[in-house]
Amino acid sequence: MEKKKILVVEDSPYLAESLKDMLTIKGYEAILAEDGREGVSMAIEQQPDLILLDIRLPDIDGYEVYRRIRTNDWGAKANIIVLTASESTENISKNIDLPKEDILFKPDWSVSDLLAKIAEKVK
Repeated sequence: MEKKKILVVEDSPYLAESLKDMLTIKGYEAILAEDGREGVSMAIEQQPDLILLDIRLPDIDGYEVYRRIRTNDWGAKANIIVLTASESTENISKNIDLPKEDILFKPDWSVSDLLAKIAEKVK
């Protein structure tokens, strides 16, 4: 069976590597993008099964990454989970069309919560 590919768009090297290690241990293929432009490029090029997207990124923010991915034929239906430390659910919902259950707040989510959400999205 082919491994499910997950793109992590996260500018914190520690968190990005931790997520990559965790996903790899759980049998996923994890790829990393450290900023928004790289995230858009990798998403369209690699077409992962799921994208874990931070909102606060150094170049273009996660909202713009989301919009750019969604304008691509493949990206219109891409599975995306937002990971954020500082945005409210209401603010995120005003900026992008994403169900509230697909927004996880750092550091409130547990590894088991995240893995369950990932498994649900990529099945």
